[in-house]
Amino acid sequence: MEGLSLAQAKEMCRKALLEAGITDTADLDARLLLEKATSLSQIDLILHYDSPLGKEQATLLEGYLKARLDNEPIAYILQEKEFYGRTFKVDKRVLIPRPDTETLVDTAIVFAKTLKKNPKIIDVCTGSGCVGITLAAELAASVTLSDISEDALSVANENACSLLGHPLPLLKGNLLCPSDEKYDIIVSNPPYLTAIWCEEVAADVKKEPRLALEGFGNDGLDCIRTLIKQSTTHLEKGGSLMLECDYRQTAKVAELFRESGFTEIRSEKDLSLRERVIWGIL
Repeated sequence: MEGLSLAQAKEMCRKALLEAGITDTADLDARLLLEKATSLSQIDLILHYDSPLGKEQATLLEGYLKARLDNEPIAYILQEKEFYGRTFKVDKRVLIPRPDTETLVDTAIVFAKTLKKNPKIIDVCTGSGCVGITLAAELAASVTLSDISEDALSVANENACSLLGHPLPLLKGNLLCPSDEKYDIIVSNPPYLTAIWCEEVAADVKKEPRLALEGFGNDGLDCIRTLIKQSTTHLEKGGSLMLECDYRQTAKVAELFRESGFTEIRSEKDLSLRERVIWGIL
């Protein structure tokens, strides 16, 4: 690609992505890869579309394009993903934040503002830390980040220091097991896909950590079952547990909440108007 204009290089990437079956995001991906390779903003690309691609830039772009054609998620190539108006570092160690998970954040913020104190919050299965760090930024709250993966906690810590200017308490272990604390709000986007669903997801999703996707059990809810049970001894009176799950699971998850003594059980819809978050009060 060396010597091609930036416009020609982008078009070559777009066509290659389309031919590989990456049709929905071909134009966007081509632009983002070019921005990454040239270190130019979208506006600067437009202003310099006739400029030639340098040797180093061409080498970088070809590598990024090859990775994307191999179904590497664009967020992993860029090593960042926007969530709730902030840019989070992401890589293969963590699940990529999704816009639908912002529903979980919105739900927690609304509930937190009804409390007559600064809430104590734990984000379980934190991954990149996107949920917990966002809550720490948006609320006057004490927030802990928890994950079973040391690698994920490392990424979450980097994001906290970068976005908040200071680290947040980290807890390594299986869900709430290592904690002897009680919280006002427990939030989690836990693994909840069934083994079958994990095989049916898009090729680039299969590149994300399986540990963060598969919830185990025939219905994918074993992780959620355990978390609901644990939360009953880790919530303050009047505290809330808030979980993301698949819209096909919300009725069952609500039933699990009821069986564990939760009241005022509600569901919240995501950007596609599908039920995404189940929460209740203990």
